Amino acid sequence: MTNTVEETTPGLAAAIARFTEALGEEAVLLDSARVDEFRDPFEGPGATEHQPSFVVQPGSVEEVQDVVRIARECGVQLWTSSMGRNFGYGGSAPIVGGSVVVSLRRLNRILEINEEVGYVLLEPGVTFFELYEELQRRDVALAMSVPDLGWGSVVGNALQHGFGYHEHGIHADAVCGMEVVLANGEVLRTGQGANSRSTLWQAHKRAFGPSLDSLFMQSNFGIVTKMGLWLTPRPEVIVTGSIVCEGEDDILPLIDLLRPLVRDKTVQGLPLLSATRMVDDSAEGEAADRARKLRSIMRPGRWNARVSMYGRAAVVAAQRAVIEEQVAKVPGARLELRTYAGDASVDDVHPRDRVPAGIPTMVLLDLIKEAFYGDDTGHIDFAPVIPFEGAAAARHEQMVTRVLEEFGLAGMFAWIVNPRSMVGACMVLFDKTSAEQVARAHAAVRKMCDLAAEWGWTEYRAHISLADDVAQNFDFGDHALSRTYSSIKNALDPDGILSPGSHGIWPAAT
Repeated sequence: MTNTVEETTPGLAAAIARFTEALGEEAVLLDSARVDEFRDPFEGPGATEHQPSFVVQPGSVEEVQDVVRIARECGVQLWTSSMGRNFGYGGSAPIVGGSVVVSLRRLNRILEINEEVGYVLLEPGVTFFELYEELQRRDVALAMSVPDLGWGSVVGNALQHGFGYHEHGIHADAVCGMEVVLANGEVLRTGQGANSRSTLWQAHKRAFGPSLDSLFMQSNFGIVTKMGLWLTPRPEVIVTGSIVCEGEDDILPLIDLLRPLVRDKTVQGLPLLSATRMVDDSAEGEAADRARKLRSIMRPGRWNARVSMYGRAAVVAAQRAVIEEQVAKVPGARLELRTYAGDASVDDVHPRDRVPAGIPTMVLLDLIKEAFYGDDTGHIDFAPVIPFEGAAAARHEQMVTRVLEEFGLAGMFAWIVNPRSMVGACMVLFDKTSAEQVARAHAAVRKMCDLAAEWGWTEYRAHISLADDVAQNFDFGDHALSRTYSSIKNALDPDGILSPGSHGIWPAAT
């Protein structure tokens, strides 16, 4: 379904003139050098699909309304991104080639921080680094959850069902109230925000009738311009570290150990399980070299469960005692924990512990670049939802390892642990300057997706080139879910101008 803007939007020249008049010349990026930043940074040389025509950067809600109205009147298709830093999924690149990227980076205000109630109100251009720095600057006694890389949008991450590792680590669940520009230019506020007199917009998630917030997550039904997000009280202490196992089959008892501790919240936040295959120091060849590079990045052990606890010192001490007791029951398992004050500064926390401590970093990306292709390191991600079971984890790792070996590629492997499921987080690594390696990586992930689908597993998030394939996996009732999405799309955006094809959602106009 990838088209070019020339084929579908004859009013492009008129749209450029009107966007420029509404936003100003500096907010309409036309030259290739400025547009390059909004392409898929890992697409490889010579790519022709998923190319944006140009970029607009509105600086207010009113300007977003202008952009939407102009696009509708001129027949221009838009593709919205907050910061566009989800590089393993395509960055800011559109599914429909020739779309105009609507970058929300200029909507970058922290509108409110409410320490007493425990929430923030943000625009989509605010990054995790910026929110953290502002909380520190004001000495606000609130803690935030952050993903592995802190340069992305807080709002965008929640809208994409992103994860962190602190409490409220399921970021979509922490959302409370949105402001959304619809395809007709109207502004909608969800939840209590729909009552213009309410003071509870970020304090209570429900309104009167259906809750619409999830409708605008992983969809193309509107452009989110404000979002409320709940934060947790800053804990007195943070304890974080690892349960480490070395045996090839230890994933089974490790997950059996971890599951009840997660469900009863002895272990808090979202643990991260990682897997690293052993390699003989004397082994030679490309595969052995890749394995050694990965071991230099990953945490110790054949299997490693990163666990954390947050709160009052006495309570955390009791939680720690329970974990120590349970780990002692698993032969060969060892527990490595470190304790930090809840208000510890960046310099006081070991770099590998900063993310579970709620401190945004770029450490993971730096390590990967150093071990592989420097600034030319690219990755495409494979992230299926799988059962919270040791046998499922072992099966998943074996499949991914086999496919990586088949395609001659390296990949980092981990699972983000939810209370009743796990999300695979596999980064398939390649040299982005090599078109051949890029093609191999995409082919490998496509094969992984197909194999996982045979087991009833599907991705929670996918690269733009795979969106339709992943959507097809949800086939119950002859794809009733997809048809329902299309019905909503047709009702809210009958002209199909907002991010067509996002998450496999297409309007009838396509």
